[in-house]
Amino acid sequence: MLLLALLASAAAEEACAEPQSEPRIVIGCWQLLERHADEARAVDTLQAYFDAGFTAYDTADIYGRSETLIGMLRERGRAPVVYTKYVTQDASIANARAINAASRRALGAAPEMVQFHWWDFGDARFVQAAAHLATLQNEGALAQVAACNFDTQHLRELVDAGVPIRANQVQYSLLDRRPENGMLHYAREKGIRLACFGTIGGGWLSDRWLGAPRPHGRRAQRTVSMRMYHQPLERWSGGDWDLFQDLLRAARKIADKHASTIANVAAAWVLRQIDTRGAGGWVIVGVRDTEHLDEHKALRALALDDDDDAALAAVLARGRSPAEDGDIWSFERGR
Repeated sequence: MLLLALLASAAAEEACAEPQSEPRIVIGCWQLLERHADEARAVDTLQAYFDAGFTAYDTADIYGRSETLIGMLRERGRAPVVYTKYVTQDASIANARAINAASRRALGAAPEMVQFHWWDFGDARFVQAAAHLATLQNEGALAQVAACNFDTQHLRELVDAGVPIRANQVQYSLLDRRPENGMLHYAREKGIRLACFGTIGGGWLSDRWLGAPRPHGRRAQRTVSMRMYHQPLERWSGGDWDLFQDLLRAARKIADKHASTIANVAAAWVLRQIDTRGAGGWVIVGVRDTEHLDEHKALRALALDDDDDAALAAVLARGRSPAEDGDIWSFERGR
């Protein structure tokens, strides 16, 4: 564990030395091909975002050809910052090497960050598996090690074992506040960034739903994201569509104040929480095309204030408390 401790110390020094080097908005590539299967068009989307100043991309070894699309962007002369993942239940270093090698081939370079996801914490080998990423980091096969969907207890076990965790990717939004059940505090204590996905609830937290009637049936939830994030909406609101509309109205009032959109207010709220209550980090904004590029560009300049925070908190308090929902990824792991 001496090597891991030295790596952790070096990572901590780097975090203190270059806090401004990390992005605030990372482009998510999970559903890049959901609306069409044209890979050249998908790379055009990535290039449009890159040329607009969004140079960091979130992907994974399990996201189909997502890593390959980013590699194709690199072939066009762009130099993207890539945060990929290692999703496994195999604790062998042979598996870690194989997946990392495949990622590097697809990306055309070593990734800037690998975020480690372990499906079943009942299998205690997750510390061993994460330690292999630290070995690969030391060999230059990746730049930084991070976690993905780790709850506070198991993230602490990684850190205590000397794994140099830079960030933890978590679901966090106005509808899903589970990071407030310990993760924000621990991240602040250890200087761990939070990479937040689901910040606009798959599109539910947007102007499209303000004043709209409750949708009925699975077909009304048009995308995978909408279906995924409908559950947090229902949990927080208790199925009360009128309460959800009150939250959207409060966000719309704030958006009017800042000449922005509900979706941007939702994402900016998350950034404010991780900055003031955690150790900072970034939001992951998923894209399928360039439809929301101008909106995302405007997000970079949006900062909420104390009054905005209080207005949203007043509505949030009328719904389900995050204390009732457990830690990170607890529902999804059946806990």
